[in-house]
Amino acid sequence: MELETAAHRQHGVTLVAVRVTNDGEHARRVRVANRCDGPVLPPREQGVPVPGWDDGGWEGVVDAGATKPLGYATPAPPADPPVEVAWSERAAESEPTAAETLADLGDPRPPEDAVSPPTTALPDGVREWLDEVAERAADEETTDADRDGVAALAARTTRLREDVE
Repeated sequence: MELETAAHRQHGVTLVAVRVTNDGEHARRVRVANRCDGPVLPPREQGVPVPGWDDGGWEGVVDAGATKPLGYATPAPPADPPVEVAWSERAAESEPTAAETLADLGDPRPPEDAVSPPTTALPDGVREWLDEVAERAADEETTDADRDGVAALAARTTRLREDVE
């Protein structure tokens, strides 16, 4: 990894420009750390810091043979040099997508036996129907009629609750 840097102090703020060049044969994950004695004020898009930035610098992937331009501000006076490569490692061949990451986390619902059924008294017919729907849902075999029935029950329950209260 090679760094080219420039720092300019203006109106009490240091503007730091960096070019990170990966002269290797493989993509590299790199951490570019701020050396100025103050926090990083990262670039923003619509008021939100650009991904990869935190108050200490930038972390991301630079492809083989590529150059990545970076820039940020800091209230601190410039250091010489203003940044350094804190670490660098070979990047994974492909970054996981958000969907792949969520799939790796698994089902967020608690185990069925960890949740107690409600103790309120329900009419036998309603309780039996709800138990049947719950069983089909556990087996991932619910039907459109199940979904419509549960939605209708929820709507009716909401109206009745308002009338009772």
